[in-house]
Amino acid sequence: MKKRNEIDPKNFWQTEHLYKNDEEVASEFELIEKAAAEIVKFAGKLNEKETLLKALRTSSEAMRRSAKLQCYADRNRDVDMNVSRWQELSGMVTAATTRLAAASSFMEPELLSYSEETLLKFKNDPDFSNFSRYFDAILLNKPHTLGEPEEKIMAEFGGLAFGEYETYSTFASTDMKFPEIEIDGEKMEANIQTYARYRQSDDRDTRKKVFDAFWTTYDSYKNSISKMLHYQTKYYATVAKIRHYADALDKEMKENELPSNFFYTLRDNVRAVLPALHEYLALKKEVLNIPDQGYHDIYATMVKGGNSKVYTYEDSVKLVNQAMSCMTEEYRKAIATAMDPANGWVDIYPNEGKVSGAYMEGMAYDTHPYVLLNHIDDYNSASTLAHEMGHAIHSYYSNKFQPYEKSQYTIFVAEVASTFNEIMLINHLLDTTQDKEEKKFLLNHFIEMARSTVFRQMQFAEFEDGIYKKVEAGEVLTPDFLNDLYGKTLSRYYGEEYGLMKIDELYKNEWAFVPHFYYNYYVYKYVVGFIGALSLAEGVRSGKIPAEQYINGFLKAGTSKPPLEILKDAGVDMTDIAPYKTFEKMFTEKLQQLRELL
Repeated sequence: MKKRNEIDPKNFWQTEHLYKNDEEVASEFELIEKAAAEIVKFAGKLNEKETLLKALRTSSEAMRRSAKLQCYADRNRDVDMNVSRWQELSGMVTAATTRLAAASSFMEPELLSYSEETLLKFKNDPDFSNFSRYFDAILLNKPHTLGEPEEKIMAEFGGLAFGEYETYSTFASTDMKFPEIEIDGEKMEANIQTYARYRQSDDRDTRKKVFDAFWTTYDSYKNSISKMLHYQTKYYATVAKIRHYADALDKEMKENELPSNFFYTLRDNVRAVLPALHEYLALKKEVLNIPDQGYHDIYATMVKGGNSKVYTYEDSVKLVNQAMSCMTEEYRKAIATAMDPANGWVDIYPNEGKVSGAYMEGMAYDTHPYVLLNHIDDYNSASTLAHEMGHAIHSYYSNKFQPYEKSQYTIFVAEVASTFNEIMLINHLLDTTQDKEEKKFLLNHFIEMARSTVFRQMQFAEFEDGIYKKVEAGEVLTPDFLNDLYGKTLSRYYGEEYGLMKIDELYKNEWAFVPHFYYNYYVYKYVVGFIGALSLAEGVRSGKIPAEQYINGFLKAGTSKPPLEILKDAGVDMTDIAPYKTFEKMFTEKLQQLRELL
């Protein structure tokens, strides 16, 4: 792998767009510290309009500055983790932001002590229009806010919130010991890297060997891991109870401004599409000629060889631009600008010391978003570019058309724009390729993307709901219970009762491997993101949803409205059956096309 100084700088993002020199950085720190000192003077006076307005503006402006500083430090750090200067600066920004948060920590408790009438008066005052969603959150939390002494205790215990997750994360990444196995004459440790590499091997015996070694390891630690998961779940359930929610799920729904039954509506609509997944599993069983298809065959691919085409960065840019042909001229110009290396939004190629993977960061409100790539000229690189550019244009529009206080969209809708772009790209390639092998690869890729993002994540979510119900009933999460519950969800989703897939007892401890179960009702959001994005992409491609509606209703909305309202404005109602029917239709159609080609 090349060193940073061996790559042409024209392929680097340009952090000088944030700050030109160290003097500007130092000046920003001074302004943040000055704001922290000023904010505390407003304590006890927030019932006065001018004082409250000044306090909110001072706090918001300082947070805006600290976010820009954090972006500057972290973007420079992430392209070469060996440079200590950026590590130090990142730590300095974090410390300054913590001091700022501590200085302004009195504001929310003080506002919560006011009557609902007073808070609504402020919210509805045009001078507070930028902060209307802040007041919505205050009013939403008011019934679940405790007295001052209790809130202080809760704040002290907040430091324990992720204790079990951090223990699990450390344990799984450093302390777990994996056995040695031999594959193709080579001895290797059966760790996560080996498992990820060989679980999709064309050789079935190899797949079973890595599955057995990997899950036997987790099985040997299941007692400890079940304790970690129990107490992390219990923490969230206890906080929900103390704050007077019906349960942890009720807390999650209310905090995301969702209907109380939304989670189960989502679950039931996805369950209704399971026959389509079962058709896919039946086809896979037939094509691979595996009469006794098991869970260790889940990653085996029906399309051999994959896509061997080369996608240079220039090729990828061209394809993404072509895939967006049905979007508005404004949008096409924005995404072309974002992808052009000359404009400094992207850091394209891997180098020694650069963080792996890809991401977009749009926290610097006054500057363009930044996109980190590790482009290696394959299809996944092209798809990743489309994905991250979806995030980038979402942030670009939200920052441009919303005030800072309403610009940072929530995790609930964060994956919609990125998945929208991925789907637009894959459909463009399917529409234009004449290569049968490429078309098979793309169809299989889409189906697997849907399986892993919709069906697998909803299966996770059902399991997660079951463990909360167990803990909230005052019972303990034992390994036997967890294996049984997880096994039942696997069995339902992968059609065990129809003979489509046998779930080996050993593999039912997969729950012990999934870190998302420590995140408190998180994974269902992936399902919403994919189905919402697919409905929007199909609507725009067909002309049923004008591109302007998607752009104006969604991309430009930030957090100006509750997330379901934003999606509805864009053209998709996630409380209606229509988007789930669209998902079923697209999945079934692509499966039929793949069946014909195979």
